[in-house]
Amino acid sequence: MTDQQLWLLRHARADAGDKGMDDIDRPLSHSGREQATRLGQWLAQQDLRPGLIVSSPAVRARQTIELACQALGVDLNHIHYDPGLYLASRGDLLRIIEDRREPHGPLMLVGHNPGLEELLGWLCAEPLPRTQEGQLLTTANLVRIRLEDNDALDEGRSQLIDLTRADELT
Repeated sequence: MTDQQLWLLRHARADAGDKGMDDIDRPLSHSGREQATRLGQWLAQQDLRPGLIVSSPAVRARQTIELACQALGVDLNHIHYDPGLYLASRGDLLRIIEDRREPHGPLMLVGHNPGLEELLGWLCAEPLPRTQEGQLLTTANLVRIRLEDNDALDEGRSQLIDLTRADELT
């Protein structure tokens, strides 16, 4: 197997939602929409494109990847929505990765914490970059990981390429 990458994208900042609104239906806030667009523009500037995009069906995740793809110039028909990504655990995410590993470009998962953070910490052994407040994946963060060179994902065997925070992009 050749060098494979996994991209993890935490959804952008969401509105608190109306009273009684289901969590899955919470939309992005105005600043969240800006974060998602900024991240897509950055990906375009870096000439980075995912091979396969699999997203949580939650409104905030859908809006995040759709806005990023529009800014990146990627057809929205390339996005696959998987209900298993909504609030997925590390184990759920590992199963999705194993089922969807992409030989023709990076696999991008768009989802939620705490599952994405738990997966990142499990895959990468090295100390991971945190914010001044000690947070790892804040909203609209994109992590690129080089996966180990075998068919099975093992704890601590993948390498962090970079972690990009939309709020730090100009």
